[in-house]
Amino acid sequence: MKVLLYDGSFEGLLSAVFDAYSITEPVQIIRSSIFYQDLISIPVQVVTSKEKFGRVLKGMKKKFDLEILNNIYHVFLSEVDGADDLVFQYIKLCFLKGAKINQAKNHDTILKIDKISNQVWKEVHRYYGFVRFKEVAELTFYAAIEPDHDILPLIADHFVERYSDQRFIIHDLKRQQALIYNLEEAIFSDMTRQLGKEIENSSNDERFQTLWKSFYASVNIEERKNEKLRRQLMPKRYWRHLTEMQ
Repeated sequence: MKVLLYDGSFEGLLSAVFDAYSITEPVQIIRSSIFYQDLISIPVQVVTSKEKFGRVLKGMKKKFDLEILNNIYHVFLSEVDGADDLVFQYIKLCFLKGAKINQAKNHDTILKIDKISNQVWKEVHRYYGFVRFKEVAELTFYAAIEPDHDILPLIADHFVERYSDQRFIIHDLKRQQALIYNLEEAIFSDMTRQLGKEIENSSNDERFQTLWKSFYASVNIEERKNEKLRRQLMPKRYWRHLTEMQ
């Protein structure tokens, strides 16, 4: 079996999809960073191409509805085992059967796609409420997150719209990537854990944290406390970066 290795970008993935259609033998797509050579796989390095990416994306936008396009992107960002090849199989299936294939909820590929896409979108909505900013300079805020999935591109618009009058950084420690908004535009940039720690430790806003904890205590009515429900809505793995849980 040929294994197409790509650079981990969405452009690279669709470039690999383009190349895969010219191969008649069985083929699998996987990002280079997680590939391990075995005795039966024949690795082929894919060169990311704007032209190939554009042609595949144009074809998808022409043939697929918004639900399918969102599913493809969400599963790509999920980083679960086998996600790259699952996206490839899904794209082939949708090109072959059309948008209505998404209604085939008993199809194994559709079931997997729906499950993973929903997991990613659920985490996106959780992080709308789980991001905690610290002021590190005048009207400049920093927040550290460690999501299970690569959701930074999916939460960007929400926070830019909500905090359009403030400069901020949302730092994904797990992937060492950051969303940086400077009042004019939002950009994605590499950012090491060490740099994030230095930024966070420069915070001059201890009063804000105290106020936030007080606010949380004031709305946390003892008689209505439900620890089981809180753990469901705010799983413990997120507590590390929540000020009120410190």
